[in-house]
Amino acid sequence: MIYLILLFISFLYFLLLYKNIGEKITLSKKTIGMNLIFIGLFIISTILFFKDSGVLNKQEYDEILTKHLKIRNNILTIKKNIPVLKTKLSKDPDYYQGWVMLAKSYIITDKLLLSADAYEKAILIKPNDNLILEEYISVLRRIDPKSNRIKIIKTFDKLILLNSSDITIYNMKLNYSIEINDASLTKEILNNVIDNKLIKDKDPYIQALKQLNASSNKFSFEIMLSDKMFVYLKSMPHTFFILRDKMSGPPFAVKKIISSDLSRKIIISSENKMIKGMNLPGNVTLVIKGSKDDFVNDNMDELYRSEVLNLLSSTYYEVN
Repeated sequence: MIYLILLFISFLYFLLLYKNIGEKITLSKKTIGMNLIFIGLFIISTILFFKDSGVLNKQEYDEILTKHLKIRNNILTIKKNIPVLKTKLSKDPDYYQGWVMLAKSYIITDKLLLSADAYEKAILIKPNDNLILEEYISVLRRIDPKSNRIKIIKTFDKLILLNSSDITIYNMKLNYSIEINDASLTKEILNNVIDNKLIKDKDPYIQALKQLNASSNKFSFEIMLSDKMFVYLKSMPHTFFILRDKMSGPPFAVKKIISSDLSRKIIISSENKMIKGMNLPGNVTLVIKGSKDDFVNDNMDELYRSEVLNLLSSTYYEVN
């Protein structure tokens, strides 16, 4: 707006300067110098006006609008082609590229759950395509990185098996463990890198593991009960979830739950340690016991005993 005002003032000045109620005036040398200054200001103001007004960027704006229009048209085309592709896949379920195209189409149309399903079918046909495995992980993380934890980790492990010397895959898995704030998974990945003889530059990972071990003496261990086990334990007045150091060691952590509070997901954490300052043992055994009493005694019934679990690398266990 200010440039329009300057243009108007400049125009008015020249109009009054050269015309005085229709009569031409003679300019002195001093007046000519002032005129040159105003002419310069007029030119600069005009340039700035066109620059800031966006007139010079009109072509760029038109190009952006054209690109957006093409994207919208492409999305509409993809939506129309999805039913055709699905029909073709129903007739030829082993059409690998078809499942990949369907998965990518669902990403563009923001149907991530359907995209993940299509990727899974493609991977069943061809399980060694690195790029597709990475895209599948990306979709699972966008859906929910925590609830898809098992699928994501298994897919990362497939990638590592395909090329165990590729440190990039380990770094991707590390980024994921940090994303979901899983210190145990981070330790496991760092240990795997350090133990991998095909990887040469291990110093950063050794240092990271040392810092992680030094800063953390906390843990969180998730136990998921099957439907059958849940119903069975629900009949017990009190259920004790015990983590023992190795097979026959003393209890490292104990969590007591009464029948009314029992759920399918049980979490034993550092808050349940018997001795608060005790370091995390490497190997533990999960023992589940039931009792009529609300305290530990020799009369408790042992209801379940797991195999040896690595508490430093495992944060999840299913009881069937």
